[in-house]
Amino acid sequence: MRNSVACSVCEVKECPILQSCSDNWIEKLSELKHTSHYKPDQNIVHENNPVMGLYFIYDGIAKIFSTGINNKTQVVRLTKTGGIIGHRGFGGDKYPIGATALTECTICFIDNKTIFDAFMENPKLTFALMMYYSKELRNSEAKIKNLAQMNVREKVADGLIYVNTIFNEHNENNQINISRKDLADLIGINTEQLSRNLSEFKKENLIEINQNQIELTNLEALNNMILPFQYIY
Repeated sequence: MRNSVACSVCEVKECPILQSCSDNWIEKLSELKHTSHYKPDQNIVHENNPVMGLYFIYDGIAKIFSTGINNKTQVVRLTKTGGIIGHRGFGGDKYPIGATALTECTICFIDNKTIFDAFMENPKLTFALMMYYSKELRNSEAKIKNLAQMNVREKVADGLIYVNTIFNEHNENNQINISRKDLADLIGINTEQLSRNLSEFKKENLIEINQNQIELTNLEALNNMILPFQYIY
């Protein structure tokens, strides 16, 4: 556990609570939330566990995943500071996804009853979550359509660009730190296909590789590979 940051002084402007709740409710949620710190690879949400509430990312990056047939993992998306975890299970019995910290994460948890009461008393918060759902749905539909039409090389370029937008939204160093397995599970290919294409990209001076760290040295060329597809990031 880490000392909770009061919502009234929180600097995460993307947080829907700050954007949409009354001052009284911001103070109330600040008192009732639980703030926890997670190390890289530590589970935040266990897939199929009972839905207990919503998780709001104060700082860090997490992966959201689902386990399929033969325990094959599909990384559904990555989420970062200002993102929400567990909303797809809200109102249901079990979380349909799992979540694990990719970097060190600080996360605020609000239980079911408290968040439900907040929705009822703050219509703008309900609307904000609806818009969050809507954006996710659009992105998911575009991703499914794109991946069905992309070849492996295009999938790898698309995946690198997507991860880069998560890691480097506010800077231009274009360096990402993600395991081969997580990247392959995100793209929907196997690690052998991924490694082969990363090696080709390196030979073409599109990227540099240092263990799990990948630097996108020619972002323009990578973007050009996926120009025919709907760019959702």
